[in-house]
Amino acid sequence: MPQSWDLSRHIQLAVLLLILIVMVAFTMRADFWDQWSSAKTVSKDFAEMEQNLAKQAEAIRIYEENQRVAKLKEFEQRRAVLEPVILANDSDLKALFETHDIAVPYPSRNWQLINTDYLLSLAGQSDWANLLTTPEDKPDFKLMTLQERTYKALFQFLDNLQAQGANIYEDPYRETWELFRQLERVLYPWLHLKYNSLFDVQAEQKGAGMIFCVGNDQFFHAASTIRAIRETLKSAIPIEVFYINENDLDEVKREYLETEFTDLRTVDLSKEIDDTWTQFGGWAMKPFAIVASSFSQVILSDADVFFFKKPETFLEDAGYKKTGALFFYDRTLFADWDGGRNWMLSFLPTMSSLVRKTRWFRLRSSHEQESGVVVIDKRKSILGLMSTCKMNDKRERDGVTYDHVHGDKETFWVGYEMVQSPYSFINSFGGVIGGLGDGGEPTRVCGNQLHLGVDGRPWWWNGGLLRDKNRWPDRYMQFTHFAVGEDWDFETSCIIEEDGVKALTKQEIALTDGFLTIDEQRKKDQLAMSQGLWKPKPIASAYDVGDFVKNPTIVEEEEE
Repeated sequence: MPQSWDLSRHIQLAVLLLILIVMVAFTMRADFWDQWSSAKTVSKDFAEMEQNLAKQAEAIRIYEENQRVAKLKEFEQRRAVLEPVILANDSDLKALFETHDIAVPYPSRNWQLINTDYLLSLAGQSDWANLLTTPEDKPDFKLMTLQERTYKALFQFLDNLQAQGANIYEDPYRETWELFRQLERVLYPWLHLKYNSLFDVQAEQKGAGMIFCVGNDQFFHAASTIRAIRETLKSAIPIEVFYINENDLDEVKREYLETEFTDLRTVDLSKEIDDTWTQFGGWAMKPFAIVASSFSQVILSDADVFFFKKPETFLEDAGYKKTGALFFYDRTLFADWDGGRNWMLSFLPTMSSLVRKTRWFRLRSSHEQESGVVVIDKRKSILGLMSTCKMNDKRERDGVTYDHVHGDKETFWVGYEMVQSPYSFINSFGGVIGGLGDGGEPTRVCGNQLHLGVDGRPWWWNGGLLRDKNRWPDRYMQFTHFAVGEDWDFETSCIIEEDGVKALTKQEIALTDGFLTIDEQRKKDQLAMSQGLWKPKPIASAYDVGDFVKNPTIVEEEEE
């Protein structure tokens, strides 16, 4: 066979082999792309499945979270008192601190059954005796602080159990309930004239309203204030007027209030609170009236307070909503007095974040709080309020409290400190409203004590319409200016500083003019009453607590 033929044969075989390799390669490539395309489809399906599973998981999470929130709300609704838990790192505090001073309580421990077991043991008998007894001669505020903090812990423990459906009157909680009841009788014996315990007080109160404490001496101030609320501010907020007993406010004056004004009733406090313990007189009745009020959210006002806004606006204050208690600062007066600081250091083992920042502790003022207006949500802060009541009880106020403070004023925030309940102050000190040079230097604003809102404008003032009701019983204030500052001339009631002087707006002056016009009606009624000629109007609408405590909705300001 020729050599050339063999070479040709090899070339043919090589070409055939190459063709075969190419064919196999194309076949494999086609399979590869088919498989890749199929895998891509599977991957897409898997991704869609993952997305669907994620959506289902998120839906389940949202459902479970909604169920948890609903159960929590249901549980909270069953609680008698839901005191806010406020921590120093709360996210909303930074913004609040721009307008308010917030008392962040010192953290406390919860009650446990082991604590009850200890008190009932031989080792705990001494502590048991300290909790359930009081000194014979003079109240011991250090002991009282321990008792009240224990009472608070017991109340919250039992309240939590009841909300979960437990029977606190049977084992294993029966002995803890009995300890609570014994301690309540020691601390607050005046409560049990009408109520079995503080739990019953909370169960019977609801809605929002306003209260005044009025005796014969304050009656005509209150008449003008309430008429201003109803007729000038156009507020329909329900009102309760408390008096100590039948001798404190004459029957004809009670009839006047109940017939002249709608949605108002008068209340004999001695029928709500056992006065054999409290023996009320003047200021002391104010915190007790808040407890006894049928309202859950209470705006307490002195009889001679006038408002630039509807009283309902207090209930919308951010500090009040956060803590359940809104207070106002007094004027800055009489520096270098260390009595308040030394007193609190003598009986408070722990204090809130606010105390050491107060003017009391920095010796800048002997006055801290002004109690002409106090706003309390009892469902959030009645435990602090009970401590304030204790400071104003007969033995406590005569033996200790009123030796250190002027009346009830400081007992609100100090009482809250005793049990470490949160509270808030609008962070501006008491100012003055009146006229330039009215009873003082011509460039100074002189008049009555004013309090500003967070907008820096007048919110309310104390002292009535008269320039000085004690010195000039027939001389009205001038309403042209207001001022803020910390340098007061106490004798003339003028702020010495002039850089904080501002003029009232036309709208604010129009309100004060309306108040003065209303007071003319008071004068006519007062004269007629003194002559025995006043006759009651037909009652326009009967007082029905159920009607106007259902919805404490804020009444919107009317358009100008």
